[in-house]
Amino acid sequence: MILVFGGTTEGKLVIELLESLQLPYFYSTKTEINVTLGSVGRYRFGAFSNAELAAFIKEHHINCCIHASHPFATVLHETVAEVFEKHDIPVLRLEREYPQRSTEKGVHYVIDYPEVIALLKQQFSNKTLLGLTGVQTIEKLADHWKSNRCYFRILDRQSSIDIAVKNNFPLEQLILGYPNTSLKEEVALYKEKEVGVVLTKESGHSGSLSVKIDAAKCVDIPIIIIKKPALPTYFQLVKHAKELKSMLKTLKICL
Repeated sequence: MILVFGGTTEGKLVIELLESLQLPYFYSTKTEINVTLGSVGRYRFGAFSNAELAAFIKEHHINCCIHASHPFATVLHETVAEVFEKHDIPVLRLEREYPQRSTEKGVHYVIDYPEVIALLKQQFSNKTLLGLTGVQTIEKLADHWKSNRCYFRILDRQSSIDIAVKNNFPLEQLILGYPNTSLKEEVALYKEKEVGVVLTKESGHSGSLSVKIDAAKCVDIPIIIIKKPALPTYFQLVKHAKELKSMLKTLKICL
C-alpha cells in the first residue's frame, strides 16, 4: 500500500498515475478537501504526529510514500522524513518546477517572515500590501496589517475564513479564491486594490509564481518572495509522472 501526501496539483497527477497502474493507495491531506479518487484510492485527512504516522504505516502495511504536498509544508516534511527513514521505507518526492530566480530590481527574496517584517518596515511601510502567502500569514503579519493597509488572498473555504475571523482581520480586505493563472487578471487585481507591494512564496509554476512576478513588473511594484525551504535529504526527488512511474518500477512497487 502506498501513502500519498497531496492537496496540490502534483497530488492530482499522482492520483492519475496510481489509478492507471491500479496500485492501491491512501491519499492524505492536512485539512478535509473535496477530492475525486478512483477504484484503488482511499482518502483520509488530518495532521500526523510521528507516533500516529508510525502506527498508520504498520496498520495499513505501507511500503512506499509519494510526497506531493506543498513545498512549504515544513512540519510535514520533517515528520515524513523522520518516520519513513526510521522504518526504512522509501519516500519519493514529486517536485514541482520553479522559475529561475530573478535578479531584477524590485524582486526581493527573503528567507522567513521575520525578514519579511523587517523589509516591510524599512522600505514599504507606507504601501498597500497584497499577501499571497496563505491564511496562516495573517497572524504572522498582525503587527503590520493593524497599522498598514493590507489585503490577503486566501482559499474560499470556511476553515480559512474562520482563521481570518479568529485573528480579527477585516473581512472586506479578504480576496477569496485560487491564484490567478492569467496575467491579465492578476494585473487587474493589483490595479483595482491599488497594491503597492506584493508578498508571495516561491511556490513554483503550479503556484503561478511567474504570473505574480510578471504582474508586479507590469504595474511597476516590488514583490517580496519567501524562498522555498530545503527538503530532507532522505527524499528521492522525481520531476514528473513518467519518472515517478519508473521509480516505482525500480523499487518493485508496481504490480
